[in-house]
Amino acid sequence: MSLRSAGITFVAGVMLTAAALRADPGSCPSDSKLLNGGPTSVFGQGPGTFWGLIINGLIAAGFDEEAEQVLYLNHVFGTSFATLSELQAFNLQLISDVWDMNQNGYICAYELRGTRAHFDDPLINLTYFGVSDDRVAKN
Repeated sequence: MSLRSAGITFVAGVMLTAAALRADPGSCPSDSKLLNGGPTSVFGQGPGTFWGLIINGLIAAGFDEEAEQVLYLNHVFGTSFATLSELQAFNLQLISDVWDMNQNGYICAYELRGTRAHFDDPLINLTYFGVSDDRVAKN
């Protein structure tokens, strides 16, 4: 086996191992405010993902157009991104870096508790979420 093919095999093995690690969610504490019924995928779109929570919250808040969503999210994050995909990449990487401590690709997402006054945003219950890392069971 040449050095090049060994390197390709090694890279493929690392990628497969990383994918396998991300495929195993831990567990979330039992909580009436838990969203998605358990661990939430950090990356991806649609049901069961953190970005799915964001988009569904924006739509429920009345932000149906992408331009409105971009404007609102830039306001929330204090950023000036031009597209929703840039905001998605920014937000999900932030969630991964700060909250996914075990780096398995899952977190626990919760409805926020408390008052809206702290954030001065009447849409807080639709567009903000509590986050913690999922717990991985010990063998």
